[in-house]
Amino acid sequence: MATKRCDYVRVDVFSTKPFGGNPLAVFPDARGLSSRDMQLLAKEMNLSETTFVLPASRRSGAEFRVRIFTPDTELPYAGHPTIGTFFVLAEDGKVAADDGLSVVRMEAMAGILPVEIYRSRGRVRKVVTVQKKPTFGRRYADIALLADALSLKASELDAKRAPPLLVSTGLPWLIVPVKKRSSVERISINSTAFAKAVGKLPRGVVDIYATCLEPLENGSTTHSRAFSLVSGNIVEDPATGSASGCLGAYLVKNRLVDVKSSTRVVNEQGYALDRPSRIEVEVRTAPGGSIESVRVGGRAVEVMRGRAEF
Repeated sequence: MATKRCDYVRVDVFSTKPFGGNPLAVFPDARGLSSRDMQLLAKEMNLSETTFVLPASRRSGAEFRVRIFTPDTELPYAGHPTIGTFFVLAEDGKVAADDGLSVVRMEAMAGILPVEIYRSRGRVRKVVTVQKKPTFGRRYADIALLADALSLKASELDAKRAPPLLVSTGLPWLIVPVKKRSSVERISINSTAFAKAVGKLPRGVVDIYATCLEPLENGSTTHSRAFSLVSGNIVEDPATGSASGCLGAYLVKNRLVDVKSSTRVVNEQGYALDRPSRIEVEVRTAPGGSIESVRVGGRAVEVMRGRAEF
């Protein structure tokens, strides 16, 4: 007989329709689960991430502690799991239910991070995660290797106008600008070259984000695809909040968009996987031009509920 039972909710994040965006499994009450239980459940869910909600640590100042797992490991932070988790908590009435803006604090491995929840007529309309101030690494010099990793020509990368750059707003991504959407759509990963390319990044960084300023949809700013080297395999992610925050900071730093005190970007992703996603990014800058904050937000939709017994 099962000795443990815990409920979960499946949502699609950065989408208003089921089967779009990025799927996520949320365990809203993970009390009684060990770290091994969480890792095994994440592996069983077989999604890019699964989250587990716990009471916050004493004196942390947070309302919730959230642990984020891939099928293989625990992450310090990720964007779409944060947004999907707090969508579920808000819809289930576990955070303030008033219309307008509510701010809660999430305790994660990456630190204490505020999350903004926007309601209208009693429903959650948008969840925004406030990411860390960006850090920028050195320019990535081997353009030929990057192009080979993506099965593109070096001339298709937009490296002269804006160099490939490692950016982190909580989780580091190598941002690779591409000139045309047709090139982004044509990307096919060369596994050997990809492994060599990420091998030149700092230890543990295995993520490449290809993007262009030629979106498909009206109202979007960028069209992007995300690739990661996970357990020896290349995985494409349909909607990536952490990378979108890095992208917003990158666009502002390189002045590839009209920079204001509050610069808003809409990043589209997931079209190659038939999971269209819309990710909203806001980058706030100080009068001197330094980036003060990066916010990533979007909507989510519930797809199913269930119970794990083991």
